[in-house]
Amino acid sequence: MVESNGRASDEARIRELIAAWQRAVIAKDANALIRHYASDVVVFDVVPPASFTGSERYREHWQRWFDSMKGPIGFEMNDIQVVADGDVAFAHSVNRVVVDGQDNLVRATVGFRRIGGDWRVVHEHASVPLMMDMDPDDES
Repeated sequence: MVESNGRASDEARIRELIAAWQRAVIAKDANALIRHYASDVVVFDVVPPASFTGSERYREHWQRWFDSMKGPIGFEMNDIQVVADGDVAFAHSVNRVVVDGQDNLVRATVGFRRIGGDWRVVHEHASVPLMMDMDPDDES
């Protein structure tokens, strides 16, 4: 199957937005970070509260987190996958977040919708792996 130029262009644009988002996180710039979100974005986050709606509330959430940090933030995005079709797109990645000496893995899934001619984040879901001490041979 040959990918259309429109789809490739959309996926490239979304990758640009993801790169700008990553730079904003590293710079601790909540205003730049939230620039490409829909005003009614729905967020499921690893930092409480677990879920909320609205880009302004999400900007405040990021700012509180940035203000709580003593030092710089390390933020690597790995295995970024993007799929766009029509006016809807998804991206996911596995991210390494290093803050105040703590190294964390965070999985992210982001839903985009084309609004007003450009892509906006309409849903974001971040999660951390739950480490369970389980015996792999125990099926009970």
